[in-house]
Amino acid sequence: MKKPFLLLIFSGSAAVGWLMHGGVPARGEEHAGKIAEARSPQQKLDKVKRLSAREKEFQDFTKRIPILSDAERHSFGDNLGAEDRGKLIETILKEGNPNRLSNESRSIIESILTIWVTKDFDGAWAWSQRLFPDAYRRYIAGNILDELAKKDLTRALDLHLEMSATDSKFRSDAPLLALEETAGKSASEFLDILGKIPPSGGGSRGFDFAKDFDFQKAAEGVNALLKKQKDIPDQFPSNFIKVWAERDPDAAFAWLSPENETGCNSFRYLLEGIEKQGIPGAASAWVAGKLEESENSRKLIVKGMCSATPANIAGVVKALPDSKSVDRFLSELFIEQSHYYPHDFATTLDRMSSPQVRLETFEKVKKNGVGLTRKISEAEYQKWGVTKQQFETIFPPPEKN
Repeated sequence: MKKPFLLLIFSGSAAVGWLMHGGVPARGEEHAGKIAEARSPQQKLDKVKRLSAREKEFQDFTKRIPILSDAERHSFGDNLGAEDRGKLIETILKEGNPNRLSNESRSIIESILTIWVTKDFDGAWAWSQRLFPDAYRRYIAGNILDELAKKDLTRALDLHLEMSATDSKFRSDAPLLALEETAGKSASEFLDILGKIPPSGGGSRGFDFAKDFDFQKAAEGVNALLKKQKDIPDQFPSNFIKVWAERDPDAAFAWLSPENETGCNSFRYLLEGIEKQGIPGAASAWVAGKLEESENSRKLIVKGMCSATPANIAGVVKALPDSKSVDRFLSELFIEQSHYYPHDFATTLDRMSSPQVRLETFEKVKKNGVGLTRKISEAEYQKWGVTKQQFETIFPPPEKN
């Protein structure tokens, strides 16, 4: 009979213990909880006050940016705690469109981001992705990737491609830097990066190509890419055709069709590449030879020479064998130019051999449905041996209202 009695006492003790420690808070614990609750609103209020004071400090600093020295501006931004970097940048961004920020404001933002990316890239990137509106996010994320690219170009490019896949307006230097790096290695690596870059936005410049860079392979890769998409990425090197022409002008010319002739990769720059070989008159002699190579070659040359300089044209004229060849070339060039520059006469007309050749050329231009619009001076009529009446018979002046 004693065992049940002991069990009863034990059970009662356990119940009391549960009430004291488990089911109902002990008196001391209950008192501590009430103190914590009483402090919580005050703590929140203190935090709000601290936050408001910090925000006011940032706002005051932003207003004073134009009058502060470089040292004062950067000292303030560079000594921020991790939790305040984003807050100051967001305060500065409230000035408006990121593209219209003052140079001083841009400098501070870039300085803060440089420190932030170095100390905590993941934190900086995650914060940038939460920014709104989109213009803020693009601007800050682009700057962050520009900084990351100096240390980890592969990751910077991956993040750029990831972001640009959902935002076609996003820009950073990562694609250009990655493509530039591969130009110094091989055509295969160059094409691999070129194929990843979306054909929109960005800048270009001249690259340093590897001595054994396979331009032909790269050109064929570009042709294949153009079958999949409309344009070559804007980051395509501006001196591609120029460097290739310096090494192999015939191969460069064979690739430079009207479809591929864009911007700096034009016939004018091909000529500059040949000239860089260092042989006086090499470019002019090469053009003169190509004019007689085939009819298709001649058409491409004449079209290409529309973007050539007057000095280039004069060089070709000098390299041609006789006046008949000169007149034919200049007449074809003038007809081609009239589609693009109907007001520019002197470049080619001055070098034609006779007034008759000029009049015949005018007739051909008129036959092509092009009107020559520039007013010709009396001195020019005399120089070309053409009368005003002869010219206006072909191109009647517009009737006055």
